[in-house]
Amino acid sequence: MKKISFLFVLICSIVNGQSIKELYTEKFQSDWKVYEDKNYVKKYIDTNIVYKLKSGRTPEQELLFQAKENHNKRAERLSQIFSSLKVELEATDSLAFIEQRSTNINFEGNYVNKGAIITNDTIYGFIYDYSKENFKIENHNYFQHSENETIHQAKQVIGNLILANKTNYLDSIAKVESAMFANSFKDISPETEFEILIYNKTKNNDLRRFYLHETFIYVMNYAKEKNKPEHNDN
Repeated sequence: MKKISFLFVLICSIVNGQSIKELYTEKFQSDWKVYEDKNYVKKYIDTNIVYKLKSGRTPEQELLFQAKENHNKRAERLSQIFSSLKVELEATDSLAFIEQRSTNINFEGNYVNKGAIITNDTIYGFIYDYSKENFKIENHNYFQHSENETIHQAKQVIGNLILANKTNYLDSIAKVESAMFANSFKDISPETEFEILIYNKTKNNDLRRFYLHETFIYVMNYAKEKNKPEHNDN
């Protein structure tokens, strides 16, 4: 009986013991699978023209190949960050991951990414410059240092929602931000992107991902101003 119980525990630990690299690769396959859809690919290339690149792949095949490569590289980068901070996904029931990066790399040459992993009892901040060969992921007091007030506010909102276990609001903010940029804020170009991952082992190893930009602070401030009661001086 003891052997059976031990075997059951061992099997459960194997099933539930996915690394961040494995889980990210599995959960977000849509990052590259979308390029298997010919109608989607037509947005980027003329699929009526048939030719091959130096790689020997057609443009359609090249898009799919690069999407897979980028997806796998991202999963590997996450693994490097977790490993450097000595955070094991398998050892925690829940955590949140935030990574901040510039969206204007070609103009600013800003290759420094930074962020934090938030567990139940600890915040692990990190920073790295991926333009350097053999770059190191170093410890960083992420929530204490900000480039400007807007970035500071954005980080505080994201961090406080995570700590208050109100992560569903992140999804709502992301949707509102996206809608606003399609209309009222379409002339504004975000300069900073936040990738947020929310992990919950108790919900069948659930891993959710959100993308926000510092400009969601503009959206929130805009909504506050719009909802202010009008003052009647009479």
